[in-house]
Amino acid sequence: MNGQTEISSADIVLAVETTPQIVLLDSAKFDQFYDRVRSETAGIVVDLSTKKGRDEVRSLAAKVTRSKTMIDKAGLALTRQWREQTNQVNAARKEIEERLSTLAEEVRRPLTEWENTEKERVESCRAIIDEMKQAAVVTIEDTAASVRARGMKVWGQEIGDQFGDMAGEAQSAKESAVETLKAALARLTREEEERAELEKLRAEAAEREAREQAAREEREAKERAEAEARQAEERRVAEQKAEEERASRIAREAEERARREAEVAAQAERDRIQREHDEALAAERRRAEQAEREAQAERDRIAKEEADRKAEAERIAQEQAAREADRAHRGKIMAAAKEAIMEAGSVDEATAKNIVLAIVGGSVPNVTLRF
Repeated sequence: MNGQTEISSADIVLAVETTPQIVLLDSAKFDQFYDRVRSETAGIVVDLSTKKGRDEVRSLAAKVTRSKTMIDKAGLALTRQWREQTNQVNAARKEIEERLSTLAEEVRRPLTEWENTEKERVESCRAIIDEMKQAAVVTIEDTAASVRARGMKVWGQEIGDQFGDMAGEAQSAKESAVETLKAALARLTREEEERAELEKLRAEAAEREAREQAAREEREAKERAEAEARQAEERRVAEQKAEEERASRIAREAEERARREAEVAAQAERDRIQREHDEALAAERRRAEQAEREAQAERDRIAKEEADRKAEAERIAQEQAAREADRAHRGKIMAAAKEAIMEAGSVDEATAKNIVLAIVGGSVPNVTLRF
């Protein structure tokens, strides 16, 4: 393949158009073709603000794309024809597609950027137009103030060069909105004035009603006062009559009460005299009974004293007899002890008697007499 004849740069485009597969198997020819196409598209100066300029750029990009498509189709044909060269052709196809796609994008980039900018401008202008149309919609909640504010905003919206071919639509939307808002403002202003006038009339009517109500209340108050005065006089007369009747009744009741109290006092006096008589008789009986009780107590006391004297005398006699018997018993024991000491110790009577007395008195340790 390297032995193929060289093609001039002026004929390479025509050669590729007639035989596109020549660049698939000879990368040098594709480079030659690519450089030729690039030189034809590079450095082109067009006015994108004009349709002719945009169409020219679009035509160049389409031409590059057609070349890419043509070569791609030739590659597919070669693939079917020469399956043994599939890997080489596919690699060439990929490289050519990437490079031509990149070139197409580079060639079209100014137009793409212009289209994006144009899209943003159109969207911005459309938003302004829609906003002016929406501002012209007057709802039941709107007032003259809100309509006036929207009208001033729409009136202040400038329709400049950025609207381009949409300037007519924008101007029409603005004028329509302004006219609609003017009419609505006039209507709302008139309605608000009418409502204000109606409120004024209502206020005046309410004031008249209030004055009339005050007059009615004053008359009613006067009538109530007169009625209350009459009622007060009637009550006074009735109270006076009732007071007189009450005084008469009180006098009768006092007289009756005095009579009953006199009867009660007389009965109480009779009861008191009878009670004093009964109490005197009871006191006499109590005094007699007390005298009898005192006499019996004296008799009982004398009898008790006599019995006590007899018992004391008997006790003293018994104690004396017991003491005498004890003395006799002790004397007998002591005499027997004395005799025993005299016999046992060959002592005289006086000494034996002193020994016995010493024992009885506790002067001899560990020795006692059992009486």
